[in-house]
Amino acid sequence: MEKLFGTFGIRRIVNEVLTPDFALKLAYSFGTYVNQETVVVGRDARKHSEMIYDAVISGLLACGCQVIELGLTATPTLQWACRQWGAWGAMITASHNPPQWNGIKFMEKTGKGLDREKDVEVEKIFYSEKYHLVPWNDVPQKTIKRDINDDYIRAIEAKVNLPLIQQSRFRVVVDCANGAPCLITPQLLSDLGCRVVSLNAHPDGRFPGRNPEPTPDNLTDLLTLITHASFHIGFAQDGDGDRLIVIRPNGEFVPGDYSVSLVANELAQQNIPGPIVTTVATSSMLSDIAKKTGRGFIATAVGDLVVAKALQESQGIFGCEENGGMIFPDFVWGRDGAIAAARILHIMATKEKSLDDLLQELPQYFQIKMKKTVNPEKKEKILNEIDRLTAKEKNRVTIDGYKVTYPDGSWLLIRPSGTEPLLRIFAESQEKQRAEAIVQKYLDIINSI
Repeated sequence: MEKLFGTFGIRRIVNEVLTPDFALKLAYSFGTYVNQETVVVGRDARKHSEMIYDAVISGLLACGCQVIELGLTATPTLQWACRQWGAWGAMITASHNPPQWNGIKFMEKTGKGLDREKDVEVEKIFYSEKYHLVPWNDVPQKTIKRDINDDYIRAIEAKVNLPLIQQSRFRVVVDCANGAPCLITPQLLSDLGCRVVSLNAHPDGRFPGRNPEPTPDNLTDLLTLITHASFHIGFAQDGDGDRLIVIRPNGEFVPGDYSVSLVANELAQQNIPGPIVTTVATSSMLSDIAKKTGRGFIATAVGDLVVAKALQESQGIFGCEENGGMIFPDFVWGRDGAIAAARILHIMATKEKSLDDLLQELPQYFQIKMKKTVNPEKKEKILNEIDRLTAKEKNRVTIDGYKVTYPDGSWLLIRPSGTEPLLRIFAESQEKQRAEAIVQKYLDIINSI
């Protein structure tokens, strides 16, 4: 049986694999699995999302599911709604992928994405075509709820010190990527009393302003604007609003490890129990913060669903990834860019410190993150050699690739891509030369094979 779902949902190019007929059958499968229970359905701003959205709703209704239709919204907003109402979820989005892509993410009643075991059950129904379609007179009417974004914004505001942030009158620039965040983040920042300048702030599924992936190369307009004006902070999001990128007042891109550590450092000092949960690819800053504050620390394989699951099981206080994704377990069981922005402003207001000052308080490390393309025919041989060499090291972790931590605290992680002939290489040390030397050692080995 071919695997349909990736780490979180399915993504394909529209009308090649992801056709309305495919989406309908996938909705039949999910609808059969949840057995006529309530499903919350939302979509991002892509020009073909409404087409896929209508097909998914039709399939769910045909299976007798009670459908709550949210329309255009962000992924974390839908996840928040699932948790509030105890309903399953279906989100039509391809997140940061280019405009020709789309996807479908299914959520549990907690709002967390389906784990692999549930994915497999849906896949079995899909391939067997053993759908449970109800008689015509049992097909329910859908419920339309269009004020979910306002409810979600108010819920975020209740999680921070609203009056104090409003008094600070922060000057903020935000790039919404012409995606679902357009309906949420500018309004949230305005409610927080910020003086807001918004870029790419009208929903447009062609993404005319920039590629929805919030990388430095795609954020040139934002970086230029922030350096030519006086802002306290800049934010950028991806197409479905689950990630947040932070920009310093001088236009410098804040690495995700630093933005998540800034939030973790503040939360860890609160009198709330629970470990910090992150991935093996994230900076040692997180484990340093956990150790300093006497908290537990859990490192998982890479992936927000893996982090969310470990966060639930451990009753953790905060979950995050090295790309800047943050999970606040008292709010949404998934990455959420909007509440992350509000939380950072809350920290700046309550600490009465600038973004730069807060970043300076964090442990400082030099990081290397790169991709190495390899000959597909030699990939297995290369991985076997990396396995053999890293096995000699005293502190090795293999839950996701090969990670070695050295006595001086420096570390190296090599993760093979599951879909491409490349290796993802991460290294970190307190000294630049040390990190470079660690990476070069293994690059030489890879190149020699």
